[in-house]
Formats: sequence, C-alpha cells, structure tokens
Amino acid sequence: MQIDEIEPNERRQHERRVLRGMSQLQFGKNSAMETRTMDVSISGLGIIAPVNPPARTQCTIRFVVPIDADRNVTITAPAVVTHCVYTHAEDGFKVGLMFVNMPAETTAVLQRFIKR
Repeated sequence: MQIDEIEPNERRQHERRVLRGMSQLQFGKNSAMETRTMDVSISGLGIIAPVNPPARTQCTIRFVVPIDADRNVTITAPAVVTHCVYTHAEDGFKVGLMFVNMPAETTAVLQRFIKR
C-alpha cells in the first residue's frame, strides 16, 4: 500500500493479538525513542509513545514477537501513523501504525504469532 492511499482514520481490518513489550520508534534520521507495544496484526501495530505524531507520518518500528516458548523474532518494519490519541491511563499517546511494504516472510512470522 502506498502512503498517499492511507486514510488517517483507517483502522486495521485484520485479527489482532495482545503484544505487550518494549519497542523502538524512529522518525526519519532522528534517534529512536522507547515505546510500548499494545497489540499487533499482520497489517499494523498499536503502541504507546511519549510523542503525538501526526497522521500519515512515516516511521520505522522495531519490536520483538515471541514465536515459541524459547524463540523470539525481532521485526523492523516501515510504517505510517494512522491515528494518535492521548490516554491518561497509559500516560502517553496511543498510536496506530500501519505497516507498509512488509516482506512476505515477516508477514508469515506475524501470522504465526497471531494464530498460535
């Protein structure tokens, strides 16, 4: 999917699974910032971030997916911000990210995690 085709309020249409852990969010050549993952689907990721990025902002997200009891896979994916709202309960901004140009093998890893 091309970035200019993404509507800012577009929500993931795929099955989601809770994924709680640390992640790193990077905008362009800026330093990566620590974020927390909330949930994941094959098309995107929900995170809690310390900043409020505008919709359609391009970024890179790095997070870990537990595949088996003794195996984790680190995923680094290009994404675009679809929405962002402040949440007092989480003390940060709930950011929706949509993956763009995700390699098929990475999608397969996510599908394996979601379906297990």
